[in-house]
Amino acid sequence: MLPITIPTVRVTARYLTPDGSPMTGTVEFRPPSLLTHAEADVFVGGPTRATLDAEGRISVVLPATDTPGWNPVEWTYRVTEKLGGLGATRAYQIVLPVARPTVDLADIAPADPSTPQYVAVPGPPGPAGELGPQGPAGPVRSVNGRTTPDITLTAADVAAIATTRAGVAGGVAQLGPDGKVPAAQLPALGGAVSSVNGKTGAVVLAATDLGALTPAAGDARYLGINNAPVKSVNGQSGTVALTAADVSAVKAGDAVLLTGDQAVAGAKTFAVPPSATVDPANANQLARRGYVDAVASAGTFSPASMGFSGWAYDPASSSAASAQYCINGWLYLIGVPLHAPTTVKNVVFYIPGYVGNTLSANSFAGLYTSAGAKVGTTAALSTLLTATEGKTAVLPLTAQYNAAPGNYWVALLINGPSPNTNGPAFMRAASMGASPGGSARMPGAFIRHGRLSTTGQTTLPNSFSTSTVLADSNAIWAALA
Repeated sequence: MLPITIPTVRVTARYLTPDGSPMTGTVEFRPPSLLTHAEADVFVGGPTRATLDAEGRISVVLPATDTPGWNPVEWTYRVTEKLGGLGATRAYQIVLPVARPTVDLADIAPADPSTPQYVAVPGPPGPAGELGPQGPAGPVRSVNGRTTPDITLTAADVAAIATTRAGVAGGVAQLGPDGKVPAAQLPALGGAVSSVNGKTGAVVLAATDLGALTPAAGDARYLGINNAPVKSVNGQSGTVALTAADVSAVKAGDAVLLTGDQAVAGAKTFAVPPSATVDPANANQLARRGYVDAVASAGTFSPASMGFSGWAYDPASSSAASAQYCINGWLYLIGVPLHAPTTVKNVVFYIPGYVGNTLSANSFAGLYTSAGAKVGTTAALSTLLTATEGKTAVLPLTAQYNAAPGNYWVALLINGPSPNTNGPAFMRAASMGASPGGSARMPGAFIRHGRLSTTGQTTLPNSFSTSTVLADSNAIWAALA
């Protein structure tokens, strides 16, 4: 290999016969008998021969002829073409300047090499010509990356295994005529199988040979997963664990049992009152209304017996000798207890007698809670009360009121009669001197019969303070219905 300090030029050429067949032969490049290169400290001499390949081509790398350091300074190569099929060889001189790193002999070979003193010198490249038509695919130019004339490939070049490695340790096994690996190339084993389940030769085992079930027998004995009638439960598969919510049920302990003993905690509200067919047997049991009414009212008349929701007292205990005439502008309050939720539509009075047409339009009856809030009123009494000699006066409220259990006041306001004995007489309780005890009570308790301390009233107030209620000795009878 030449030193890297000596520049080189690649010389190429291609030789074809007139019919396009590749020629054979050699091309020899010979410098002067012996050259020296001072900088590289080498001698260079002798011919360089390039043999035409299968396409008639050569490609050879030669030292450039104009490199500084050569001795002699100016020299040329003698090119000798020895080509098969030609009657004679031809020879000519060329120079290879370093400025042209690649030179094709067809570009510099003389037309008449016999001309004396002719030296072929590569000239500068000319302008590019027009692109010619696409030629046919040429012959093979390389094999596995090799381009030498005589190529010899090994097994490694084609990623194969060398024959020397077949059937040897560390190599590959071979197949015998029967398509099997010969026993000699198999590793030694503890012992060959003599039989399988008592069978020799080409053994084919059936399910019965292994004590197993055939697919048909297995299907008959066991249910295949795809044939199971149930494949999911409430959208779940696998190991299913359902809760009460999964089946839209109430979990145990959260529902009332229809039978058996159970303790029910917390407040419970029934949209429909519970009912029972038997009477309570001890103090802690719930009671039916029919039972309570029968026990509480046994032998006596109750408001319900007379068609009322509640009353101030049994009208049979009223005074037989005197009636109550009201003072104009006084607001009388008559207490009525309600022991159950009640829809109140009317207030009721009993009128022993009335001459008629003495009431002004400022006379009213109404209903108040025990806190003094008005919850109902009638139309003017002048339109509701007429002349009478003993009448139960049922006075409708302008709007019914849904009353909760508790104490209520029926209010009565009279205006117009003069003297007041010309007004309606109202049934009252039996008297006992000037101060009857009809409003006997503990201090601060509900006043059963009273009136407001303010006089001169012409309308029913929307509310009043219970501290302004005065106990009254006139126990007028009233009821709710």
